[in-house]
Amino acid sequence: MDEHFHIMELLGAFLTGVVGPIMYLVVSKHLAKQKEKNRDKVKECLQDSSLISDELEEIREEFKGDRVWITQFHNGGNFYPTGKSIQKFSVFYEVAKAGVSTVSHTFNNIPVSLYPKAFEHMMGGQGIFIPNYLDPKVATYGLKEAAKSVGTKSSFLIPLFTLDEKYIGNIGIDYVSKKKKLTKDEWEHLQIKAGRIAGYLSNFFWRELRSYEYR
Repeated sequence: MDEHFHIMELLGAFLTGVVGPIMYLVVSKHLAKQKEKNRDKVKECLQDSSLISDELEEIREEFKGDRVWITQFHNGGNFYPTGKSIQKFSVFYEVAKAGVSTVSHTFNNIPVSLYPKAFEHMMGGQGIFIPNYLDPKVATYGLKEAAKSVGTKSSFLIPLFTLDEKYIGNIGIDYVSKKKKLTKDEWEHLQIKAGRIAGYLSNFFWRELRSYEYR
């Protein structure tokens, strides 16, 4: 009798140790799916946009810029007949000084292949420093005509990376009313600001990635 009871006790402990964690995982996954299903994605999008816009406006005021924007990469369809993905970029976030035109309508759904020099440079983690687009001694990385089309005289671009070093876009600050040359300290401070924004975008990225896991 004691031996039988001991065996049952061991079996119960075994089942608890094996089945318990499995049930926990099943229930946890079910709850996560329910939570994902109940997400208000419109509300999240508005909150994200508000957070980023506040950061951009803070940068614009601090650096006395005319425009501050963020471009991000996205899929733009496929080539025919190979099916190869077309990589594009768009301005997804932007703030501008009163009276200064925005550029989100101009730089929307643009093929990455149109600006290879700029993107290849920034993909290596290097920013683009252009205090004067008309100065022939200043490297403009193929951006001169684009800047001219929106009246930009000076601009400074910094690449944005996720925590696992995926290149996801760029932040830029434009000067329209006058030329501007950032000091070394200003440039370094702008890079710190850009790093914080990259952190926000990384969180958005991983949140959406996790949401696919529960579909």
